[in-house]
Amino acid sequence: MTMRLLGALLAAVVATTLAGCAGVEPFMIPTPAVFTRPELDIAPQLPPALRSTRVPVFYATTRARAAAHEPGHYRDAEGDGVRLGVAQVRLGEPGWSWEQLLASDNGDTLTKPRPGAVESVQELDEKNFVARIDAQLAQANNREVVLYVHGYRVYFDEVTVMMGSWAHYLGHGALATFQWPTGQMFWNYVTDCPRAERYVPDIERTIELLARTRASRINLIAYSCGSPLLGQALAGLRTRHPGETPAQLAARYRIGNVIFAASDVDLKTFADAYLPPTLELARQVIVYASREDRALGFSSLIAGASRLGRPDAGDLSPEELERLARDPRFQVVDVTDVRGAHELGGMRGHGYWFANDWVSTDVLLSLRFPAPPQTRCLAPEGHRNVWRFADDYLDCLAARLVKAFPQLRRDAAR
Repeated sequence: MTMRLLGALLAAVVATTLAGCAGVEPFMIPTPAVFTRPELDIAPQLPPALRSTRVPVFYATTRARAAAHEPGHYRDAEGDGVRLGVAQVRLGEPGWSWEQLLASDNGDTLTKPRPGAVESVQELDEKNFVARIDAQLAQANNREVVLYVHGYRVYFDEVTVMMGSWAHYLGHGALATFQWPTGQMFWNYVTDCPRAERYVPDIERTIELLARTRASRINLIAYSCGSPLLGQALAGLRTRHPGETPAQLAARYRIGNVIFAASDVDLKTFADAYLPPTLELARQVIVYASREDRALGFSSLIAGASRLGRPDAGDLSPEELERLARDPRFQVVDVTDVRGAHELGGMRGHGYWFANDWVSTDVLLSLRFPAPPQTRCLAPEGHRNVWRFADDYLDCLAARLVKAFPQLRRDAAR
């Protein structure tokens, strides 16, 4: 190995906190900006039965169960197959009321993240896993499921609480995670992300299981090096049904939006191997990308090719670029210049999808509604299917939401 290559590898290992996921205490995401608009009153739309600081988060995990004397609920080590279950998550400080949780949305939730905790977990067999999700959906106006595939260097409880806070803003529905074992040291990136590919068939089976629920739609989101896992799983699902049309696949799986955030996957592999089958399964595919994602910059250096979350169009042929531009169901949202935070710990520019309140607002809308980008008040960037946040983004969005849903207006009769 040459000294130059060795130096590059060492630099990458030292720098790669690629998921923005340093081991931290569980916390809620900062409040999405749409929830702080004075003309909007979104909270009353939640059914009274769900107005609680406790939310369920469903999970499938290949992690080993923690022993009684160990912290947390599942360890960083590999377990004996896939375990299904539901975690009960507390949002906010112990003892907070629903009203106190709502009031906290208007405080400083960026520099003072609100805590959360996994209070208990209950493992379930497949039949009861599906039944519990259906029971959750029956209580909510939001009858959709969201499945999240995380990146590396995260704890089970950390991921679960974060997705519990997304449930708070999504009007509940059913939030689920696929959690694979990963260590907590920065160098675990070198081994854990490639090794996680062994769990791709388990992600496929989890999506198939969610399709057995009564959910109106299943939305999928992957972050960092969870993205190639989801991409491979969707390609695998498509391969299982070679004779079915996209309409038949839509009826089978009911996949709505597929979101790739800060994705650590080779751009050309995504364009050629993952995107075509995903577009045959989903209603929309949305990629969030940033030129200032330093973590993916190091990943690109080591791989010798750009990553989906920090793409270099020069890695694709003119024919590939034209194919991407032709399909309006494929969107790239460039968040490079969005004002505000782009990380909460970890490397610079890698955690914007939950740290930045404008970006999290668009992710929230994309997980809730299969609306095209112009309907979500994004502006064209100059290239087909590439979008950005204009300066009047929030004003446009608030006005559009009030027009579409008059009941959200704060002074609307209750």
